[in-house]
Amino acid sequence: MRDRATSLEIVFENLDQKRVKDFFIVETGCMRADHGKLAFGDDGASTYILDDFVNYYDGNVVSVDINPDNCRHANNMTSDRTEVYCSDSVKFLYNLSERRKIDLLYLDSFDFDPNNPIPSQRHHLKELCAAMTKLRQGTLILVDDNANTPEFEWFTKVAQGGKAAFIKDFMRSIGREPLYDGYQILWRL
Repeated sequence: MRDRATSLEIVFENLDQKRVKDFFIVETGCMRADHGKLAFGDDGASTYILDDFVNYYDGNVVSVDINPDNCRHANNMTSDRTEVYCSDSVKFLYNLSERRKIDLLYLDSFDFDPNNPIPSQRHHLKELCAAMTKLRQGTLILVDDNANTPEFEWFTKVAQGGKAAFIKDFMRSIGREPLYDGYQILWRL
């Protein structure tokens, strides 16, 4: 039901078009042990999958999560090409060096509550704002729990557009249309 495979396939196809295969991927909200060791097909495997991608090509993954248990789990499940930091994601992204521009920014740090959507929606917009100086033309931005699928129609109506609602509004304002709009939503700057 939570189809992340389609959006990640589009992400990897777009990254693969980059001439130099040295990727810098930044993720907010790392993989979690509470969904099972890898939890393929559900939640919890993104850090592992992103780490596998940079190990196939080249590059680094930086992931940030506020929960120390999640950080320990992600560090134990990934290679030395992935660094997991325990911190508030907005503050972390704001203080991230601008020297290396981000190829993929994956926003998934604040659990979404369809009965109270605003805190998560606002948090993810803050993350995007904090990271803007680290992005460049061509950076991919992926947001989880967009839930624009028939199985989650109730979810998006109750939740006023899923986790990415405020980012969608911002992207429309700057003339960016999504590359993919499903359970996750993807844009290219």
